[in-house]
Amino acid sequence: MTQPSGWYDDPQDPNQLRYWDGVIWSSHVTPKVSPTVQDSTIGMPYGVAPAAKRPQGPGSQGAQGAPTAPGGSRPDQRWPQGGPMPAYGQQLGWQSNLPTTPDGVVLSGWWKRVLARIIDNIIVSMVALPLTFAPMKQAFNVLQDYFQQIVNAVQAGSSTMPTQPDALSGPILQIGLTMMVLNLVYEIAFLTRTGATPGKRVVGISVRLRDKPGPPTLDAVLKRTAVKQGGDIAGLVPVLGFFGSLFSTVDVLWPLWDVKNQAIHDKAAGTNVVVGPQPRRDA
Repeated sequence: MTQPSGWYDDPQDPNQLRYWDGVIWSSHVTPKVSPTVQDSTIGMPYGVAPAAKRPQGPGSQGAQGAPTAPGGSRPDQRWPQGGPMPAYGQQLGWQSNLPTTPDGVVLSGWWKRVLARIIDNIIVSMVALPLTFAPMKQAFNVLQDYFQQIVNAVQAGSSTMPTQPDALSGPILQIGLTMMVLNLVYEIAFLTRTGATPGKRVVGISVRLRDKPGPPTLDAVLKRTAVKQGGDIAGLVPVLGFFGSLFSTVDVLWPLWDVKNQAIHDKAAGTNVVVGPQPRRDA
């Protein structure tokens, strides 16, 4: 069962109404301007009496003075099955018995995270293209000369193959460092502001602290990104290249078996990837 869409008391401000779209609280609000608002049945299921006309027990404060329950819901705002309505910005953990954060926000599935990462990598690569074009061209020329030397050696019947050119390491290092810096700036710029990169926005997910809604802090984003990029950093070192790739692969796969749906970089930063956007922090 789902609560019908309609206007309900705003969990954040009792002096206004907020529109419930049937799934989550929307950003549409309106002030309580009607003096007979307690007699209104807007948004109520058929057959439910207005708050002002319900029998009040001893110590009851009525609709206007009802205390706020944990999670931002009020006692008179309840589902047909008796549970409290979720607070503003809170997702519905009971929808499919999916794992949630401690305050009930549904955690993102693994495929959504992977798709968002692919989209973000494409965007960063497009932005990096003007900055990496010169070293990429240099690396291409070095490789072209190297393969030509191999062809010449084979045609000459030589049993000794040319050694891998040292000039290739410089351009590759430059490309790798450029990509890491761009990824760091990209993550910090979007996650600290809205909790979601463009790729995450496309698939409808965002990043938040596990125990607190809203965009993650700068410290958390720095920890998260540093661990996330750890495999790529290790990959720049010849001896550690294999272990860096192995770490990156395990990090991506970790949410598949983790009970909190966290990757290794999420555990380091204390974050979760959840369904839906993050509410902005109060100024």
